[in-house]
Amino acid sequence: MEKKQIVLMFDLDGTLLDTNELIFQSFRHTFSKYMPHKELTDDELVSFLGPPLRDSFGRYFPADMVEEVADYYRVHNHANHERYVRIFPTVRETLQYLKQEQYPLAVVTTKLNEVARIGLDLFELTAYFDLILGLDNVTCSKPDPEGIIKCLDYFGRRQGIMIGDSAADIMAGKNAGVHTAGVEWTFKPVEVLTGLEPDIMLAQMKDVIPYAEQLEKRMQY
Repeated sequence: MEKKQIVLMFDLDGTLLDTNELIFQSFRHTFSKYMPHKELTDDELVSFLGPPLRDSFGRYFPADMVEEVADYYRVHNHANHERYVRIFPTVRETLQYLKQEQYPLAVVTTKLNEVARIGLDLFELTAYFDLILGLDNVTCSKPDPEGIIKCLDYFGRRQGIMIGDSAADIMAGKNAGVHTAGVEWTFKPVEVLTGLEPDIMLAQMKDVIPYAEQLEKRMQY
């Protein structure tokens, strides 16, 4: 069986894995040390879902402190994956099927590559992916299309689907000229995604299978 022409590219946090509570707890832990009198609001916590750490901490700390604060965050975050992280429904079955059908599969995340692998390894998902692109593997993060273009180049393909839970994921896909799939289990208001008019909204991860198969048939003609 030959590999398919459609590359499926997945965001990680909020798309494959429910890392929201881990992220919230890691930010609370970090602010309790570096800004102990600051009480993070729910809106502020939600705003941390998606952007790179340097961007989030850059809103609160001077530039020469950002990397120190981010390192402190990472220590707590790395140590608590097993405690807080969960896998979303139908993710494993979907990846198993897509891998079996020889679709090229990739992760495109704003996490560092090493950290992304911690979560994937925890749920034994790493082997499903041919390529994992973290923040340290690109010059510009989503919504810049660099990561998606790198995926297409890696596989020698010209079309794919970017699947994600944030505006940055959908915009990155559009900026790269690929198809886009928003996930209805996003922690942010779903209207944020639908307002960007992705090509499809997924009620559960397995819904991407018939959509990918439909696109694959089109590529054959």
